[in-house]
Amino acid sequence: MKDKCEREIKHIRFSVTDKCNYNCIYCDKEGFISKSEELTVQEITEICRNLAIVLNLDKIKFTGGEPLCRKEIVDIIRNVKDLNLYLDMSMTTNGHFLADKAEELYKAGLNRINISLSSLNPAVYKEITGKDNLNRVLKGIKKAKEVGFNPIKINFVVLKGLNDDELQDMISFTANNELVLQLIELHSRSDSIGKHKDFYDKSHVDLSQITKSLEERAIGVKKRGNMQNRKIIFLPDGGIVEVIHPGHNFCMGCTKLRVGCDGNLFGCLYQAETGKNIREGLQNHNSLSQFKEAVKQVVESREPYY
Repeated sequence: MKDKCEREIKHIRFSVTDKCNYNCIYCDKEGFISKSEELTVQEITEICRNLAIVLNLDKIKFTGGEPLCRKEIVDIIRNVKDLNLYLDMSMTTNGHFLADKAEELYKAGLNRINISLSSLNPAVYKEITGKDNLNRVLKGIKKAKEVGFNPIKINFVVLKGLNDDELQDMISFTANNELVLQLIELHSRSDSIGKHKDFYDKSHVDLSQITKSLEERAIGVKKRGNMQNRKIIFLPDGGIVEVIHPGHNFCMGCTKLRVGCDGNLFGCLYQAETGKNIREGLQNHNSLSQFKEAVKQVVESREPYY
């Protein structure tokens, strides 16, 4: 299914909870604040089944809040895997519970994992996340490698005056541990950040110059056109760096739909209010064709740029 800009929807980003045990200063709440209780495990499974069928896709990423705060998360992963519709199942996590859950998640069918890591300095990590848990997260990363997750990506939101001096340390850490580093530029459009312009102005780092510098050192650069046209930079020391830079190029390559933890389906991180709640269709026992029509309305609501 394509939107009005001829962008085909290829994957789903599914929030299973809005609960989180962290209080990161840059959190964007996945662009969405839930308006009712969380979907049940069965509702999540049914929505995943229907989306895979009507959109003809096989890629999904589970998010939160913090998805590992959802007590049934392993059951959710197992149920969706058992649909035999998704070939690529991944998750974004803060890593707090990962050492305990990694093996169960892998056995349940999760393929890949992204781990937020704001700093390698315990004091800075605590300042950004509100938690003194850096060592616990590092243990989670190690455990995820041991059980077989591949690739493991490290999400690093670059913040001026806080962690922007750690870039080379983070590149070395990820290269030495055979991880992929995702450099993420702070954006200004979500409610959680956009309503605090002073924080954005104080903390924002334009990644353009950093990207240029990395490319000058690179042994290879390619572009992931199916992932917001992001650049992947291959460094001589074995490091792999992806750069996520908000802007028109970001939007031009977007092939994603999002599902909020209460069933709101929407097409853009910055425009959750244009979404449609698809839980109601399940409760009303709507047909698959009715579900497809609801999804089509959301797809057609997507704008060229945020």
